[in-house]
Amino acid sequence: MPPKSKQLTSNYKLGIISILAIIAVAFLIRMLTYASLTADGGITFTGYDDYYHMRRILYTVSSFPHSLNFDTYLNYPYGFEVGWPPFFDLLGALLAIIIGGGQPDTHTVEFAGALLPVLLGVLTVIPVYVVAASVFDKKTGLLGAFVFATLPAHVYISRFGAADHHVAEVLLSTAAYALFILAIKLAGEKNLTLSSLKNISSDKNLINPLGLAAASGIFFSLIIFTWVGGPVFISFIGLYALVQRTIDLKAGKESDYLFICSVITLLATLLFTIPFAAGEIRPGLEMSAMYLSWFQVVYVLIMLAGLFLLWGFSIYVSKKEMDWKYYPGVLILILVSGLFLVRIFSVEYYGFIVEGLRFFSGKGEYIGTISEAVPLFLTSQGKLTFSSVLGSFGLTFLAALAGLFLFVLELKGEKAKPEGVFFLLWTLFYAYLALSQRRFTYLFAVNISILTAYILWVLLESLDFETEAKKLVKPENKTEKVPDSSLKRGKKAGSKTKFKNRQATESKNTSAEPDYFKLVSGVALIGLVFVPSIWFGVSFSKDPASIDPEWKDSLNWLEASTPATSYYLDPTETPEYGVLSWWDYGNWIVYIGKRPAVSNNFQTGVEDSANFFISNSEEEAKTIMDKLNVKYVITDTQMAKGKFGSIVELAGKEIGDYYNVSTVQEKTGLRTVATAKQAYMDTEIYKLYEIDGIGLGNLRLVHESSPNTTEDENSSGNTVKVFEYVKGAILSGTTAPNATVIAKLEVSSNTGREFLYQNGAMADENGSFEITVPYSTENTGEGVHATSAYSLTAGENSTIEGIQVTENDIQNGTRIEVNIPQNEAENEE
Repeated sequence: MPPKSKQLTSNYKLGIISILAIIAVAFLIRMLTYASLTADGGITFTGYDDYYHMRRILYTVSSFPHSLNFDTYLNYPYGFEVGWPPFFDLLGALLAIIIGGGQPDTHTVEFAGALLPVLLGVLTVIPVYVVAASVFDKKTGLLGAFVFATLPAHVYISRFGAADHHVAEVLLSTAAYALFILAIKLAGEKNLTLSSLKNISSDKNLINPLGLAAASGIFFSLIIFTWVGGPVFISFIGLYALVQRTIDLKAGKESDYLFICSVITLLATLLFTIPFAAGEIRPGLEMSAMYLSWFQVVYVLIMLAGLFLLWGFSIYVSKKEMDWKYYPGVLILILVSGLFLVRIFSVEYYGFIVEGLRFFSGKGEYIGTISEAVPLFLTSQGKLTFSSVLGSFGLTFLAALAGLFLFVLELKGEKAKPEGVFFLLWTLFYAYLALSQRRFTYLFAVNISILTAYILWVLLESLDFETEAKKLVKPENKTEKVPDSSLKRGKKAGSKTKFKNRQATESKNTSAEPDYFKLVSGVALIGLVFVPSIWFGVSFSKDPASIDPEWKDSLNWLEASTPATSYYLDPTETPEYGVLSWWDYGNWIVYIGKRPAVSNNFQTGVEDSANFFISNSEEEAKTIMDKLNVKYVITDTQMAKGKFGSIVELAGKEIGDYYNVSTVQEKTGLRTVATAKQAYMDTEIYKLYEIDGIGLGNLRLVHESSPNTTEDENSSGNTVKVFEYVKGAILSGTTAPNATVIAKLEVSSNTGREFLYQNGAMADENGSFEITVPYSTENTGEGVHATSAYSLTAGENSTIEGIQVTENDIQNGTRIEVNIPQNEAENEE
């Protein structure tokens, strides 16, 4: 084998080994959460949506390949049509079936769901390398892949237990863009034109860019099948085509390669979207951007039509030798006019477009209450913060900014290659998404990694780091034989030539000693990039789960100790009752508690939930529970504290109605102090969480989470309380007219905490009173139970004790007559 071929083979093997090593590192980092998430023998997942994905994966395993599209366990009692496309859950079910040998049990399904994001995340390393190597070079590709493998923003969504579709978005979009970049790069190099397509049968090299463009389209169709926001990735192809054609027109270049590849990509997207979505598309001709429907098919058709418009108008501009500035100007005008026409002829379709733009810009009815949807550099209170960007990118964000600046400078003029322009627009697009909503940092991680690798290589090469590192590995001096060109020509070298050769040899000998300043500087640069990223990535393994032990304890109790509901794995009929809590916890209730949720993380039922928790009337609260057929209500510390502002906002109220907010000066600076008003103490959430339902006749505490032992011994941590909605027994009778009657009962919770339940009523003019009470006095010794009988007091000394109430009385709303002698009450008055 010739030396050059051997070198190429050696480089190829080294490249493969390097990629495999990077994949191994990526896998190990993402598996660090395994130990903590499986410590109790089961599998805990890391987020909120993860639990609904697992519900869908479980369903798909039992009904493969069909997915769960309508779920009666959501938005109880009405049910909810799930807008998530099914591809991620289909992959999870398929992986579970493979691992489980065709019949996986629940634990195997959960393991497959927890492992899937790791596998998809590791696979993303490959298209990241392809993009970086195509836009820059192979060294940048390898380093960029390594940066990506350790970048916290992507590790976070691809670690073991993060069973959410975001990791699939990154893989599929990066793969689609990587293939498209290869297609336009190769098409440009092969000078692909419309006329050259006639020779495609004889020139096989022309097939390659067309095949790559078609493969890109397949990945775009898979994105549509993965996320309802998928069309935005496809829109970028149209944007790029407009910008690139404008650049080519300005430079006087042809753009056949660009439009051929773009059309092939979108045509492949269309052809594969139709069969992929055929089994999932809604009935009829309904158009919806929130579900898989004919909307996605029509959208791709519009993009294709737009490309032909771009193409046709560019040909017209070229033939008429018009100023290139007319091209983008006229097309932008056409686009704006088109939107105006859409608004006139289809308000619904226009609404989809506007709502999509609002979503990606961080606007919307409920987005403002989602912490991960706030801008990257702002807190939910609107204050400047750098914690999110540091937690997502470490110091690579600053490095990438420097890389972007240098890259823009290099793209000027003749160096503006199509692949470079594509990558720049892609970076700016993702930067906008991440800056608008911090949750999109997982998408921006690809561009951050590549730009960081680019600037890092530039700096390392300026330090000759690679050369100096080789000297450190092989420090022995070697005198290289300097070829004498004059000998090759058969001439004897003169003394001047000999001196130069000797000087060169001496120079090579002296330079064999490594420059430690350059080595230390290079290592410092590498450390600044990788150490913070790896540190943040590893930190995820220490506290990976979003569900705290208190919620898990309470939901396990809910599943084991409350009446089971029907149709859990066949949610085609309405279950027997629902559970009311805040929407953040709905997916947990459905998956862990296996009970229907009124509101969940799709923001279903939020208005009813919000109105219930801020209600200041038990009758109003009961009306909501009766309408929704609620049997259990769950509260926690966050709902009564940190999440209360969101509850108030979604109920259409102002936080100032419930709290006096003021700013006080302290030694450490200004501090905001919120003091509760009486209006807050009248709310249902306060009565349930803070005072255990005292004053309520139809809701009783049935379980509270055990204190969090990892917290300070004086703190109860995030206490979760479960209340049951019951008819309640009615203590009725007579006493002195207009007297205040108080019913009291000593209660012990399942944690051993004791409290005094009481409820009261005022007797009417005839002395008649009624008090509804929710607890029985039958002491079972388990769970929440009474430790005394009821007592009724009218005044300070008019008390009747020893009133017994059975569980049947509570469940059937039995009336129990208890008369308080009028003379005792009158004497008291």
